[in-house]
Amino acid sequence: MKIGYLIPEFPSQTHIWMWREICHLREWGCQLQIFSTKQPPSAIQARHAFAKSAQEETCYLWPQSVYYLLTTLLWVLFTRPLGLIKSISLAFTLNVNQRPKWRYTLPLVIPACILARQALKQNIEHLHSHSCANSAILAMMLKRLTGIPYSLTLNANIEWWGGAMEEKMADAQFTIAITQWLLNQIKQDYPHLKPEQAILGRIGVDTIKWKPENKSIKKEGEVFQIITVGRLHASKGHDVLIRAIKRLINANHLVQLTIVGAGDETESLQSLVNELDLSGVVKFTGSLSEDEIIELMKQSDAFVLASHAEPLGVVYMEAMAMGVPTIGTNAGGVPEIILPGEDGLLVPPNDEITLAKEIEKLLNNPDEQQKLGHNGRQKIVNKFDSRFGAATLYQRFFGNLPQNFQPNNN
Repeated sequence: MKIGYLIPEFPSQTHIWMWREICHLREWGCQLQIFSTKQPPSAIQARHAFAKSAQEETCYLWPQSVYYLLTTLLWVLFTRPLGLIKSISLAFTLNVNQRPKWRYTLPLVIPACILARQALKQNIEHLHSHSCANSAILAMMLKRLTGIPYSLTLNANIEWWGGAMEEKMADAQFTIAITQWLLNQIKQDYPHLKPEQAILGRIGVDTIKWKPENKSIKKEGEVFQIITVGRLHASKGHDVLIRAIKRLINANHLVQLTIVGAGDETESLQSLVNELDLSGVVKFTGSLSEDEIIELMKQSDAFVLASHAEPLGVVYMEAMAMGVPTIGTNAGGVPEIILPGEDGLLVPPNDEITLAKEIEKLLNNPDEQQKLGHNGRQKIVNKFDSRFGAATLYQRFFGNLPQNFQPNNN
């Protein structure tokens, strides 16, 4: 069976975990074709090593030439008129949040027709959508145009995806929820779904690639290197971390913060750094590739992300896989990753005082650093290696686990 993978604006900087999933499935013999709505804007385009080759192999639905659009519409009219009628009907009846509904959904019929033409040309037998927004609607229309079934990955809060979530999931063969709390929410909000239509499939990190190097614990008088990775967006709490760093500096601690990422908050965060007189302490790198982030992790003594709420938080997993002591917030799905005091530390969101105290405790306690680094690595290897989530998908696609699946071989 050949699988189609639909990922909007692929490859973007945050799509690294999806690429890991794709690579594992292919390693296990799965034939897979990537589809995407359109190429990502340069601001969010992936910097990772895989980006160029991934872009070259991806089939983009938009833009298309006028000739291709016309021939596609004629092909649909003459070969799949009933499917076209059903897709148009869906556009008028699907209960999305936007109003008027049809103005939001009707334009999706055209890319759905393009997807149908390409999927049949490439002998796709199942489509998996890594979005529950427009891509899920495209998958619903594809099913009506061709009969090709689809599945979904739910990787963030249900209310973020534009509505009609019960219809999207009920029409799908199954939906993968990446966290237990998301799965619980599905079952609570949509009790009419069959049990096999909503399952847990945690995403993760390749623990063979993301692994620690032996390094000595910092001695007194050496700078304690802290790293954070994430979009420069208000939801990530970078301002809270910067203010916590200021408190540590005021307490005469030698610390340095490296912020990896780009986004709308760049200027305001840089202004905050200047306002707090931290220009020699806080460094902004912009977006970096996976390999560059790994190298920075090797040089870091702690990872901190003060996010207000993360659906799960792959970046926490990446830091823990590197054996870097990790501090997160007790919001969203992060507590599913970090057990406080055992394999990491958790603080309340928007609490710079508590965050500064936890960082201070960590930098003053080399034994705690070693314990959290070691236990954090073991947690990710045993529960959040990216092969686990990929194997869950493989099992749903083909009815069995891959023959050479070895979850704890690293």
